[in-house]
Amino acid sequence: MQTSTFTSRGGDSRKSIYPVLGYNRKTTPKVLLGGVGTGAFLLRPISSDFHLKAHGYLSKISYWDEPVELKGVKGEDVAVFQAGGSDYLAGINGLVHYHLADRLSLGAGVGMQVLLASFARTPDIYGYGEPTGKSFIANHYYKRILPVVPVELSYRFPRTVINLRYDIGPFNRIRGDLAKAKNERYDVLSLEVGFKLN
Repeated sequence: MQTSTFTSRGGDSRKSIYPVLGYNRKTTPKVLLGGVGTGAFLLRPISSDFHLKAHGYLSKISYWDEPVELKGVKGEDVAVFQAGGSDYLAGINGLVHYHLADRLSLGAGVGMQVLLASFARTPDIYGYGEPTGKSFIANHYYKRILPVVPVELSYRFPRTVINLRYDIGPFNRIRGDLAKAKNERYDVLSLEVGFKLN
């Protein structure tokens, strides 16, 4: 099992982070889950101090989208709405770990994320107060495939492992003409608890 939080960085992005787990009575849903996922990994020793790790995962990452200023008929400010967004990802990483101590290791490598779907919750009103007619819209302005650079700290027990991994997204994930005006990069910080199957 893994849990993740979303971080937006770089460019002119004004997205903000969901808490890993929180509650806000003014939002729908009221319980905010920053991220959750599942995955599997395989370890292979390559020397006395190094081992190779292959890691695959599926995850959902949720965040606040950029704020939208709502205007009235006369152009006056009505409200600022910040929609929620969720990305559904599949990823694969390959890392080389160096043993810092008996059970503690530090690893880095390369990986790839595949965006399966991305959705945003629309506000109850939009523009001049007209209802939107639907609660969710699909985001089509994100690239489908992005490379990542995973950096990971791992502590292994006899049948359990705890990983703290930071997947760095080095490139702008917005595609098409919008990428010329907007630069959005994001990193994912994941805390994983794994269990040995055999």
